[in-house]
Amino acid sequence: MLVLSRKQDQKVCFPGLGITVQILRIAGSSVRLGVDAPLEVQIIRDELGDDASDKQPPRAHIIRLPQNLRHEMRNELNSLSIALHLFKQELDAGYLEDAEATFDKLVEYVERISANQALSREGTLAHEIADATALLVEDEPNEREMLAGFLRMNGYQVATAADGLEAIEYLESNIKPSVALIDMRMPRCDGPTTIRRIRENPAFDAIKIFAISGSTPEDNRFNSEEEGVDAWFMKPLNPKSLVNAMAVTTRDPEPTAA
Repeated sequence: MLVLSRKQDQKVCFPGLGITVQILRIAGSSVRLGVDAPLEVQIIRDELGDDASDKQPPRAHIIRLPQNLRHEMRNELNSLSIALHLFKQELDAGYLEDAEATFDKLVEYVERISANQALSREGTLAHEIADATALLVEDEPNEREMLAGFLRMNGYQVATAADGLEAIEYLESNIKPSVALIDMRMPRCDGPTTIRRIRENPAFDAIKIFAISGSTPEDNRFNSEEEGVDAWFMKPLNPKSLVNAMAVTTRDPEPTAA
């Protein structure tokens, strides 16, 4: 058992599972928790005791979506999350016209999620790194544009590709980026195939690879460690956590003592 001490408003995150637990309020011996988890994750209170193990909870309390619909909803939430972070950074930087355009997209995403359109379809900043370059491989244009904008706001030079074939063509004819961010589900050449082709080429050995997906490596039938993936990020994505992880992963190693 992992034992942690947390204060009010602090969180515990499980990135590989897409679960976040936040301490909302502490009053005497009682702690109010908020649990943010994928829709298919079942949560049962311990005080239900043996009754919970003897019988299935009421069906109305369990929501299970087919994998393709979970992927659609995660994409919608991912776009909303990226837009929110980009909007804040543009406001903080005084880029009011850009912020206004991003806000319009925010409204669009919120309206789309409110209408359940997805269900109706079947840190450390980059300027601290010597080589802050990234290749973003994502087939969804709005998501690709906003995440690239967020990375640029954080000091990265970003190239983009719409699928794995474009990514490989870019790598073969341009200066290699320090990190490649690769979506797992794409047409023509998907994420797992793209990653394998990159790792088969010794010329690309120095590139760090971050996989981005609405599902786990197991769901993708993909062993991320064996395939050379440096980190796996679940959608909806937290762009700030992604940037911090990129900075840590690609930072130059400290020189060893002679």
